Amino acid sequence: MENIIDGRIYYTRKKTHRPYTIKISHALHEVLKYYIKDKQKESFIFPILKSDSLENQYKRIQEARKRYNKNLKHLADLAGVEEQLTSYVSRHTFASLANNKGIPVSAISEMLGHESLKTTQVYLDSLSNTALDAYNDMIIEI
Repeated sequence: MENIIDGRIYYTRKKTHRPYTIKISHALHEVLKYYIKDKQKESFIFPILKSDSLENQYKRIQEARKRYNKNLKHLADLAGVEEQLTSYVSRHTFASLANNKGIPVSAISEMLGHESLKTTQVYLDSLSNTALDAYNDMIIEI
């Protein structure tokens, strides 16, 4: 919890070792209230991270991601969604929605924690047919 300062979360991404900061939105604040209740300032926020070593901590994160993906699959089944939902699909969807809203690729890249714009471009290479149809309609209307 010591990484929460002035309404922001500060952290270093393990994969890239780069520092990041995220604004705590109202929705995120509501989630955090549940997890930070009765915790000390030096405590981990999410219990999956608490471990005796970095190696075990990494294993617990991988296990948590597997559970997350399994739960996403279950939710997709309940909702009748045929596409496979995963944490990767969530990131891809975020990038696509941001791109469709006109957010600059450089900003999307930073939000995803990519070191290279090329990596972000892979996420964005397949624009949805809806977006392409709208662009086509714009051209035809000229």
